[in-house]
Amino acid sequence: MKRFITTLALVCIVGSSSLCFGWGRDAHAAIAYIAERHLTPTAKANIEKCIDGRSIVYYASWLDNHRAENKSWGKLAHVAHYDIATCEPIGKPYKYMKSTINKLKKYRELPDSTVKVSIYHLVHSLGDYHCPGHVAYYDCSGEKPKRLITSSYDIYLKPKKTRMSYHKLWDSGIVQMGQPGWGYMDWGHALDSSVSQEYIDSVTAGSLKDWMKDIATRTQQEYKIYERAPYKDSLCADDELSVVDADMMNDYYEIAAKQILIGGLRMAKIINDIFGE
Repeated sequence: MKRFITTLALVCIVGSSSLCFGWGRDAHAAIAYIAERHLTPTAKANIEKCIDGRSIVYYASWLDNHRAENKSWGKLAHVAHYDIATCEPIGKPYKYMKSTINKLKKYRELPDSTVKVSIYHLVHSLGDYHCPGHVAYYDCSGEKPKRLITSSYDIYLKPKKTRMSYHKLWDSGIVQMGQPGWGYMDWGHALDSSVSQEYIDSVTAGSLKDWMKDIATRTQQEYKIYERAPYKDSLCADDELSVVDADMMNDYYEIAAKQILIGGLRMAKIINDIFGE
């Protein structure tokens, strides 16, 4: 059954300040909550010892919330870069996430502050990398990669009859429009209530590089978000922009839900592997 998105809901979302944050607070928290539901007791206890006894959900948006006083966040780019020909991850985002995971494997030997920030990076940026709007494609055929496609452009949101950033739409607009009033626990229980072990095993198999390539490949070949709403110059008039209509939003909602679940399951796999002993 198609989901009808009301104009009132759209008004609330477009005006919401939470659109400024990657995936939005609810989606980040939902990913961390799904991950937490799949942690072993030992892994949960060990990681919480490192973050003042709190849940990983508490820190799901820490990196967004503390950008101003933590300039190093700028180095931890939350939009992942990929070779458009192969969908292989390239550049700093993949490099930093790989480094963070390797650091955490030695968490007992590191200063508490280093471990904390590494956990904050893991629970936030791994979630961001599962958002199709955080996928940027590059032409890697030359001496230096050349950016070709990213979500930092405006689209015309037809149900609201207004223009908005495609990146911001993917960040949190889709999630909040799909289920107005839901919190992270609603999302966690709805998406994770009947997931099979077979599905968990299928989406968590492989390495970080395999997972990121999977995200880029899905976005390019299955979700086709850049094909469905192609880039148009920011100087274009509203009626010249790519249109995102209600039917597309319903499809995007299902994509977002799928990616939130996958992101949470993969986060749990990493945490269990590192903190489960």
